Amino acid sequence: MKTVHTLALAVALALAPTLVVHAAPGDAAESVTLGAERRGEITSQSSLNHQDGSRSQLYRVDLREGQVASFKLEGALRGKLTAFHGGDLVASSNPNNESASLVVRAKRAGSYTIAVSGADASAYGPFTLQASAIEAYNGETLRVGAAISDWTDAKRQLPLRIDEAGFYTIDMMSDDFDSVLKLDGPGVALSNDDGGEGSNARISARLAPGTYTLTAEGYGSERINGMYQIRVAARPLPEGGLREGGELAVGSTVTGLYEGTAHAYTFSLPARRVVRIDMRSDEIDPLMHLAGNGVEKTDDDGGDALNSRISMLLEPGTYTLRADAASAGAGLYTLAFAASEAPDNVGGGTLAAGRPTDATLLPGMTDRWTINIRSAGEYAIAMSSDDVDSYLRLSRDGQEVATDDDGGGALNARIAQRLESGTYVVEASSIDGDTGGNYRISLERR
Repeated sequence: MKTVHTLALAVALALAPTLVVHAAPGDAAESVTLGAERRGEITSQSSLNHQDGSRSQLYRVDLREGQVASFKLEGALRGKLTAFHGGDLVASSNPNNESASLVVRAKRAGSYTIAVSGADASAYGPFTLQASAIEAYNGETLRVGAAISDWTDAKRQLPLRIDEAGFYTIDMMSDDFDSVLKLDGPGVALSNDDGGEGSNARISARLAPGTYTLTAEGYGSERINGMYQIRVAARPLPEGGLREGGELAVGSTVTGLYEGTAHAYTFSLPARRVVRIDMRSDEIDPLMHLAGNGVEKTDDDGGDALNSRISMLLEPGTYTLRADAASAGAGLYTLAFAASEAPDNVGGGTLAAGRPTDATLLPGMTDRWTINIRSAGEYAIAMSSDDVDSYLRLSRDGQEVATDDDGGGALNARIAQRLESGTYVVEASSIDGDTGGNYRISLERR
């Protein structure tokens, strides 16, 4: 005669949706203890699930309230795992994973049933069920030097206590989901997605003594389910200290700490110069904006990976560079500023209608040409080259008017546009920023 528990489980299994691992418990469940493994085999004699035709074997494990246990299936069987408590579905393995595994956090103390099932009606074979305890985070306040592991299926908030003012790094790592870490506390409201390695999160910040709240969650609408680790560590300041803007000298490399607010740097050029500015970081997605002397230039990923780079010819004058981030986060960055004398025939100049001009584009550069339209009408701006994949951008008063890549045929660029009277800027560059070469640019009235 079946027990009440077994009958309740049978009803739960029968009502479970087909995408959830389930089994019909015809036989008594075998016991399994954490830290041990059980070997078995799904055959045609195993308990039948009449809903999808799969066969199953049941195991019973006793858990304390709040205890976290991991179960993993190995062997030839294409299988699934499902956990039940008192007839209620607790967890199921992800059908998209190559091997079946699941984690159970016991909301109540008692006996839990783990069902090992074939992936479908044709799945048979031997298996090994591994059961292990997970030392989960117990909710205590984190301090500097803490390194905790935890499993979660929802957003988690963890208290953090900082006793001394300093520079700290907090890492959140997970192989199971895309980590997102938030930090809130005295004068601080920071978040980070991919500041660590891969899809792990990292926040680097100067923190004052006080109590903070860490929020551990996953990216976007992604379902959180799995293990994660959090580490809190003190970090020495970079040699030379940290900059938060100010004067930028030619040939210098400075280190800054981005904490949600852009840093403004200024520099002056006594003569025409080819300028290259690189903003690099492993912790934030760098974003730069350069302004001054008629120039408005923004770059996000012009450098390697997510790094930012601005390379262009600048006229004498004073400029402002804003070091920012393209997404929320906090972390260290470096800013390298180089300037060299401009060769002849590079960088742009004034472009007159009916007077085609031959020029040379340096690798990574954007040439700026000024055009003065005296009377409104239809105009065509063309950039042709055998060396580069031409790209044109037309703007007025810093506002984009038009762009073109291959409108001139082959890899040449052409903008045909009605222009009102006034002064415009034409930016000539290459789609592939690492290439340079000779090109011809022209302005014609149609």
